[in-house]
This record gives sequence, C-alpha cells and structure tokens, in this order.
Amino acid sequence: MNRELTVDMTVGQIAKAHPDLIPEFERLGIDYCCGGAQTLGVAAAAIGLDASALIRELSILQSDGPETKAIIDCASITMTELADHIESTHHVFAREALDRLENLLVKCVAAHNKDDPRLLDLQLTVAALTEDMHDHFIREERVLFPWFRRLERDTEIQGGPPWSVRRPIDCMIHDHDDVGEAFARIHALTDDLTPPEDACSTWKECYGLLGELERDTHMHIHKENNILFPAGIEAEKRRRDVPGRRRPTPVL
Repeated sequence: MNRELTVDMTVGQIAKAHPDLIPEFERLGIDYCCGGAQTLGVAAAAIGLDASALIRELSILQSDGPETKAIIDCASITMTELADHIESTHHVFAREALDRLENLLVKCVAAHNKDDPRLLDLQLTVAALTEDMHDHFIREERVLFPWFRRLERDTEIQGGPPWSVRRPIDCMIHDHDDVGEAFARIHALTDDLTPPEDACSTWKECYGLLGELERDTHMHIHKENNILFPAGIEAEKRRRDVPGRRRPTPVL
C-alpha cells in the first residue's frame, strides 16, 4: 500500500482517510483525537521524530492485524449510523469499564494505599472522570445525537432551540479536552500505567483496564471530533442554504 501523505495534512484527516493507521498512531503516541487538528509535521516534532521519515513509514505501512480489522470505516456511513454505533459500542464499553474501575480502585486503595499514596488521588481522579463522562454521554444521547438524526431526515421540520448545532458541538469538544487532561493526570499518577513489579492481580487489572479505556476513548473522540461533528455542521449548512427554509435566529 502506498498512501499519499504530506506534512501539512492534519492527523485527524489522516485518521479519517486511513483508519488502519490508528493503531500505529496509538503506538507512537500521536494524538489523533483531541489533537486531530495538528499537522503531521507538528505531531512528528512533538514526539521527536523526523517528519519525512514518519511519512515514509506511514505511507507504506501494512496494517492488517486483528486490531486493524476491527476498525470500521466511519467516514463511509451516515450520521445516524455513526451515532448509533458510538452509543452501542463506545458508550456501552465506557460505562461498563468505569463501573469496574470503581470496584477495582476501592480494593487497591484499601490494600495498597500505604505502599503508594497516589492510589487515593487516582481513585478521586477516576471518580471525577466517571461523573463527567456519564454526564457527557447523556447530553449526547438526549440532545446532540437526536439533532444529527433530524438533520439527516430531509423531510423533517427542524424544531428545538433557535441556535446552531455548533453550540452543543463546542460543548462536547470542550468535554473531550477535559477528558484528555484527566488521562494525562492518570498517567502521571500511575507511572504511565505501569504497576509495581510486585503489584497484585487487582492492581495490574486496574491499570490494564485504564489503558483499554483510554485507547477506546481516543477512538471514540476521533469518530466524533473528526467525522461526526464536521458532518453535522455541514448538514446544517446545507439545510440553511435551501431556499424558503426557516432559519434559526442567530446567536450573537
């Protein structure tokens, strides 16, 4: 495979056009979700790689492992299908993972907080993350995703708030940035999710699950920031450009 890549392409654009490269971005530590607007050149510099060498590597990389095959091409499906997919996969997984993490951290703190006092800070950080993510999911499922689905139905009269879909999208993107900061703090509190050599199985399971949740959240945010949200903005623009269609009152 030979992909056409340049240093000026954004990481989000590349992840959208070539989702099979996402596992490699994860391996290299390239932020393709919250940092999807950065160019490949900037992303390469941030991790200390030569941009030209990175482009050569990514252009010819053969991505056919099991993790790659599990990535669906979200750029080729409708907003309704993508919203349904996000709810049934990422929202479900995150809720289950956060519930499991709550139980694991209770056990870790009770048994090992004297060995590593950071575990209590980790428990509080994950608890705050859990509350924020649950609230975020509810606002997506009850407000934003139904809005996208209505935008996709050409015959439906748009009701609801008299403002642009950009407002709730901006709120969701702000939430995504907060989640990224929470995971950065989690990494700082866990030595980059590395349990001690003598850690018990519960401690190891906790850090392993945090890693799974982070990787899934990266993919989740990518699908929204780089694909679903831009599609929603474009769909709203098309509706507004239709002659005679009622337009929302602009918010100054």
